[in-house]
Amino acid sequence: MNFTTLKANQYIKENKDKVNPKHRHLFHLMPEVGWMNDPNGFIFYQGYYHLFYQFYPYETKWGPMHWGHARTKDFVHFEHLPVALAPDLDHEDGCFSGGSAVIDDKLILMYTSHYHQAYQLQEQSIAISTDGITFEKYLNKPVITIKDLPVDASIVDFRDPNPVIIDGKTFVLIGSSTLDKKGQILVYTTNDFKTFTYLNAIKHPLFGEIAECPDLFELDGKHVLLFSATNLKQTNGRFKNVNSSLYATGVFNSETGEFLFEHVDEIDAGHHFYAPQTALGPNNQRIAIAWMQMWGKDYYTAMNHHGWVGALTLPRQLHVVENKLYQSASHLEHLKTVRAFEVSSLVQTTSKHFHLNGTIKVDKPVIIQIGDHDNFILLSLNQNEISLDTSSTKLYPLEKRFVTHNLEDITFDLVMDNSSLELFIKGLDKTITTLVYFDEESLNIRLVEGDDKLNNIVLKELSL
Repeated sequence: MNFTTLKANQYIKENKDKVNPKHRHLFHLMPEVGWMNDPNGFIFYQGYYHLFYQFYPYETKWGPMHWGHARTKDFVHFEHLPVALAPDLDHEDGCFSGGSAVIDDKLILMYTSHYHQAYQLQEQSIAISTDGITFEKYLNKPVITIKDLPVDASIVDFRDPNPVIIDGKTFVLIGSSTLDKKGQILVYTTNDFKTFTYLNAIKHPLFGEIAECPDLFELDGKHVLLFSATNLKQTNGRFKNVNSSLYATGVFNSETGEFLFEHVDEIDAGHHFYAPQTALGPNNQRIAIAWMQMWGKDYYTAMNHHGWVGALTLPRQLHVVENKLYQSASHLEHLKTVRAFEVSSLVQTTSKHFHLNGTIKVDKPVIIQIGDHDNFILLSLNQNEISLDTSSTKLYPLEKRFVTHNLEDITFDLVMDNSSLELFIKGLDKTITTLVYFDEESLNIRLVEGDDKLNNIVLKELSL
C-alpha cells in the first residue's frame, strides 16, 4: 500500500463513525479511528496548543507511522486536523516521533524517516508549515543522516529528534543506542535548521537500551531532561513496565552539550504512561503530556474490535522543587461540575467522569472503593503507601500500583474519564496512570475504611 496524507484523511472520513464509543474518553485526546502512540511536536502556535501523535489509521495496531494532528485552546475540546505526515517518500517506511519549533512564524516539524527494506536505518527529516495545518517536507530527504553519527552509535536506533532552545541556542536531542545496546542521547546544534553539527552524547545507566523521546527545558532554576528508557530492569520497586519514562534534574552545559545529573527518577508508577513531551504555554507554564498506553500490554479496545487504540494523558503543569519534578493536573477548570458530594461510608453513585480530591491525615488508613462488591477499584492511602488497585475489576484486571511516601498529610487528586485513571499526590514526584474498563455506565463509590467525620473527600462529576 502506498501511504499518503490524502488517503489517510479519506479513510478517517469514511470510518470514524464506525468506532465503538463504549470506552472512549470525554476530555482526553484520542484518534478518531485506528492506532495512536507517542505525542509528537507538542507546541503552542498561533493561539493553539498543537498536538501531533504517532498514528496508524488503518488498523488498531502499530503500523507504518503517520503523524496525526489536533489542536486545542483548553485541553478539553479538541479539533482534529488533517493528517500532518505520511511515509510517502522512497526512503520512508514510517514517519517516527519527533518535535517541533517555530522559526519566522513557520511551524517546523522534525521527525525520523524510518526505513526497513533490504536493511534498516533511521535518519532525521523536516516538514514546514505556514498555517499550522498543511506541511511540506523540506528537500524530500533527511537533514541529519547516518553520516552525522558518532562512531559508536547504531544506525538502527537513531530517532525522535526534538529541537529545544537553551541559553538562546537551538539544540536537537535525538534518542540513540550504542553498538553494544546502551542508551544515549545525541546532541546536535543548528542555527538555521538546514545544517546541523554533532556536539555530544549524554549517557546514564538508567537510559536502558535506548533513551527514546528526549526532551530538555529550563524550569525553576534547573535544567530538566525527560526520556523514555527501553528494557530497563526493575529496581527497588521502580520501572515495572520494562519500558519506563524518567526525568533528570541537573545542569545542561550549552557550550559542550554535557548534562550534569543531580537527581533521576521515574515520572509515573502506573501501567499506562510513556513518551512524555512538553510545551511552553503562553503564560510560561511548562505543560507535559504523554501516551496513555504502554508497550507490551494487552490493548483492550483492539482485542474487542472497537476500532481505536490509544489516548494522551491529561495535561500536567510541571514544577521543580529541591531537584524533584512535580506534576499537577492542569486545565480541569475548563470542565463543568454536574454535581458534587462528600464521599462517606454510605454508598453513592457517580458517572465515570469525575474528579475526586481531598486531604487526609495519615495516622489512620483510608480506603475508597469505586464499583460493586465483585467488580471494583481501590484507592488506598496510609502512612507509608498510596496505591491504585484495579486487580478486582472484571474486564481488565491489572496488578496494584503504588508509591511510597513520608508525608504527614496526603492531598490527592484522582481523575477518571470513562476508561482512564490519573492519580496526583501533592508533594510526591510520581503520578499513577492506569486504564480501567467497566460495562456499567455509572459506578458506586464509598469509604470502606476511614472515619466519615475526619475525612473531607469530595467527588465532582464532570461534563463538557
